[in-house]
Amino acid sequence: MTPATFMPTSKSPRRNGNANQPGTILPIYPRTINSQHSFWMSLSSVRKTSIKLTADVIDGLRNLSVVGDNSGEGIDDEENTNSDLLDDPDEEDLEIVFGYPVDLIAQENQHRRRPIYTRGLLNDVKLCVDQIREGFSIGPAQRDSQNLYGYGLNHNSYKIWRLDNNNLNSNFIQVEYLSRVEMHPEFQHRYGIHSDQIRALREYNKDSKNDCIDTPYTFITFDRQYLNEHQNTAKIQEYWAAMMHTKRLWKESSSRRKLREEFEETAKRCAPITQVVCFGLGALNLNKKFYHSAIQYMAVFSIIQTLNEFYRQTDSNRPAIKLVLQDPNYEIKDHQILKRLSNDGDNISFVSDPEGLLAIDAGTLVVTAFLPVQMPLVQIVADLFSKDPTEGPAAIICDIMTVDVEKREYSLSDRASPAVARFLTNHYERAEDGFDDHGLEDELMADAYGDDWENRFYWLNWMDLWVRRIDTN
Repeated sequence: MTPATFMPTSKSPRRNGNANQPGTILPIYPRTINSQHSFWMSLSSVRKTSIKLTADVIDGLRNLSVVGDNSGEGIDDEENTNSDLLDDPDEEDLEIVFGYPVDLIAQENQHRRRPIYTRGLLNDVKLCVDQIREGFSIGPAQRDSQNLYGYGLNHNSYKIWRLDNNNLNSNFIQVEYLSRVEMHPEFQHRYGIHSDQIRALREYNKDSKNDCIDTPYTFITFDRQYLNEHQNTAKIQEYWAAMMHTKRLWKESSSRRKLREEFEETAKRCAPITQVVCFGLGALNLNKKFYHSAIQYMAVFSIIQTLNEFYRQTDSNRPAIKLVLQDPNYEIKDHQILKRLSNDGDNISFVSDPEGLLAIDAGTLVVTAFLPVQMPLVQIVADLFSKDPTEGPAAIICDIMTVDVEKREYSLSDRASPAVARFLTNHYERAEDGFDDHGLEDELMADAYGDDWENRFYWLNWMDLWVRRIDTN
């Protein structure tokens, strides 16, 4: 993920209508307080913009933070798996790809509704990550050809990573999970060429006779160039001045007040929260196209402060809520600035995939913002706690999804799945109207989004809040 990850990847819909029809999409646009500013975009324009942004997200990390390595001889003469994994199709093609529906109910029934992303599977992912990362410390000349294998839904073994001539100098690993749609044979046959994950698996398994490679995960390794801005004192001072200005505007805003009120009420009906685990909130960036990640962190800090104050009304000795942050774009400067900005740096930890997923428990508030639709976070969470949903996260802030247990067909842009629909419908309550009435004052919008702020959106307007029901028995 890249700073572009924080851009909307699908228009935030509140859908009406039956499960097998698109229904009426009621677009929600952010309000700016004490302002006459308003605008409207056609749904087709929104959708095309969303799809383009999603395509940008897919290879953004490699474009922004990676130096491709094609040097070296001798281990493997195959194509470079780790670059140019996605073509640049036009927006119309992408609209078809991301909107193509497949029958996930039939897929589930074929596999007896077995969860895919179990804790055991995620532990296997971690073992693979640790093994690959250990190899980074070995000089390229000493590294031998290596393959890692995993099993697909049909119990066939597939290559999920390969060390070859093209990634000998890798220093970074990206875990690539497949959504239910991407594991569907029909989608793979028609549109697998447009999926990073599927293309990597096909490259790793060139000799496979199977058209569908339904392994739930794969790995891509490459040579990442770190910016190392923490070594530039003047740059860090520039970051800090910008963050403190934004923090001052945020503390004075009605946006912060409304968010605090929201979570004061949420805490009354929610299982006790002991940690907040965030996915993809992003590296800090002074470029106004990406700077609005700062507002996402301000919101998270305010939520934690509100919950700490609420719980300590009845237990003054209650430990502070911990914050766990997972995003592949973090650098040392992000660790330093965010710990200082939170005023509680000792309770912040930065983790790598899949550690954030494995950290989720019954006392967790999960927070995400504009993850690419190919990152099936809520699908993973639903699988992880399918055997005992009462152990699932206490609450979830995530991209708005259509959740309907009768829905059979899903596309990539839907984000959800039948398992997600059952998990949320049976065990969670969606906050009525979500964050529809939240918004930023004009000055704060301009600070967060720059000169183009009138055409940008406040991130919480695109999110839903799900709260796990408490078992009164």
